[in-house]
Amino acid sequence: MSSYNLGFQFSSDESRLRSILLDHYVPEARPVINTTTVTIVDVDVTIIQVMGLDEQNQVMTTNVQVTLKWQDEHLHWLPSEYNYQNRTVFSANEIWTPDIVLFNSAEVAYSQQREYYLLIVHWNGTVEWVFPDVFRSYCDVVITYFPFDKQNCTLEIQSWSRPSSELLVRHQPQNLRQQKQYIRTEWHVYDIAVRNASVKRYLWLVFHINMKRNYQFYVNHMIFPFSILSCLTLFVFWLPPDSGEKITLTITILLALTVFLQLISNYTPKASSSLPLIGIYFNVNLILVLISVVLTVVVLNFHYRGPKKSRVPQWCRRIVIGKIGPWLGFDFNLPQQSISTKKSVIHQENTNGNIRRKTNDTQLKLSVINMTASIDDSNEEVINTTLQQNSVTY
Repeated sequence: MSSYNLGFQFSSDESRLRSILLDHYVPEARPVINTTTVTIVDVDVTIIQVMGLDEQNQVMTTNVQVTLKWQDEHLHWLPSEYNYQNRTVFSANEIWTPDIVLFNSAEVAYSQQREYYLLIVHWNGTVEWVFPDVFRSYCDVVITYFPFDKQNCTLEIQSWSRPSSELLVRHQPQNLRQQKQYIRTEWHVYDIAVRNASVKRYLWLVFHINMKRNYQFYVNHMIFPFSILSCLTLFVFWLPPDSGEKITLTITILLALTVFLQLISNYTPKASSSLPLIGIYFNVNLILVLISVVLTVVVLNFHYRGPKKSRVPQWCRRIVIGKIGPWLGFDFNLPQQSISTKKSVIHQENTNGNIRRKTNDTQLKLSVINMTASIDDSNEEVINTTLQQNSVTY
């Protein structure tokens, strides 16, 4: 029974305290007695997790915990008068709260999620407001060294309507911290820095979030397969032309590399001033594979041309044999001794050929003479026979 009365007494003390503190309290007015007093708001941001970075739209999504502290001159009491009640809680619409917002937010409307969390008010007038939030902020993405890149994104926090002469935001470096990321994401935050920035009458805090990308996924699923496909192009020249698969293999590799190039475009901002180095590497390999396709077509054309077609043009022979051949390790130039030996052999063959031709001509002439002589003898015999027959008749 006594414990019930004690609990009822505590509840009554807190209710009485709340009613007294809120009596004649105006939530819209700054919590100062003298209007020239500047309300100082301490801002503490805890980076819980970088949920993602949209490279194309250049938007970073961050899960954070925000802590705001300030002094309310209208909310203070002596704990001894209220049964040593050292603190109490209020909702966001009961007392004054600073209109601290994310200035570089990518959202059309600001989140109202913080209004569901209670504020803790201490006996000396210190108000503490802790709430989680999800920030979607613009980030200038530099994609040059993708996927081994590091990004420096910012969170700009300021008062939306109060100038620095009325409300001043500040941070305490010892309170700035980052919780351990229990859920492994694509980005790892390795440093956070804070600085002050101001324009005319307004002052705000800029939180610099330095993070690096976990590149293992892209190495295993993008760079390594692309390199393997590029190396396959070399084996196209080992395939014999009669296999019928040379042009098929090169076209297949070309299409596969085009798909990888499309993946790179998904990570490149449309308004980016520079291309990622990996994109340049992909483009160079794509051009080399395209050249291999052209050379494969030329090789197949020469292979299936056949002896009935015209010979390879002289300019092509000069380029392939004289220029490209030495670079590929082919030496089409014979030693001088071999050239002289070849010339002597050719000369000897020509000499022997001439002798054989002359011998053949002589033999042909002799055969013609013999044939003519035999024909003359035959004619003479016919004439003699005819004369003898005529003499017998007479």
